[in-house]
Amino acid sequence: MKISVIITNWNGLDLLKKNLEQVIKMSPEAQEIIVADDASSDKSVHYIKELQKKYSKLKLITHKNNLGFGKNSNNAIFKSKGDFVVMLNSDIFPHQDYIKNALHHFSNPKVFGVGFAELGNENWARIFWQNGYLQHEPGKDIKKTHITGWLSGGGSIVRKDLFQKLGGFDKVYEPFYCEDLDLGLRAWKSGYTLLWEPKCIVEHRHESTMSKFSKSLLNYVKERNRLLSVWRNIDDPKFLSINKLAMIGRVLSGPNYIKIIRAAKKQIKKSAPPIVFPKLTDQEIFKLFSDN
Repeated sequence: MKISVIITNWNGLDLLKKNLEQVIKMSPEAQEIIVADDASSDKSVHYIKELQKKYSKLKLITHKNNLGFGKNSNNAIFKSKGDFVVMLNSDIFPHQDYIKNALHHFSNPKVFGVGFAELGNENWARIFWQNGYLQHEPGKDIKKTHITGWLSGGGSIVRKDLFQKLGGFDKVYEPFYCEDLDLGLRAWKSGYTLLWEPKCIVEHRHESTMSKFSKSLLNYVKERNRLLSVWRNIDDPKFLSINKLAMIGRVLSGPNYIKIIRAAKKQIKKSAPPIVFPKLTDQEIFKLFSDN
């Protein structure tokens, strides 16, 4: 069983200095620790190269142009050598055995991946349908292993072969937001299981480079991708009819929502169809979470 750890980075030198050596020390099971640098303009690359002199299993992937979170992650995972891949944000500080405590779950071949528990914010994702959109909220039972709606792209471990089978993170959501939700839904629909493990403890220090973007841009992309997550994943006719009514209501209450709809349609036109191997229906997936 080979394991790769991947840390995505964009101008996160300060975060790397705080967390990277901790990741290396807390990941003895990993054969390689890969930092996927997304065309940083700070001294991130220089710092990693200096650290490579100290840690032989530290590797570096660089790009000339910024790819965005999803494409950067996909590229690194596809190039990794592990059978299982740990995905971490650069602001994640892992605790001892955070990988070890997840591995026994993979004795079940249907387990797609396992999400880590953020210290002080321990929760799994309960997904449901309400008011014409996909909704989610923190799961309440946090003392035992639980199914989860998706796995965080910044704190989880996945089977590489299944990640590749589903095409990884869908580029339709570029530059960010909803990639992990979308992948989780496609995994569930394809008959796989996603778990959250409270014994896989990490600290998420919430110093992400997302703070470098304006709030207006973040809100715009979030709303567009929220709509895309419905159009790309929901095929139940009843749900889609309700979504149309909900969109009309959003337009009437705020005409700017027309821009969101147009932007979502534009993204779909230039993107390939989602990769999924349907086994469960929308209703069946939501029932899994209503029963837990």
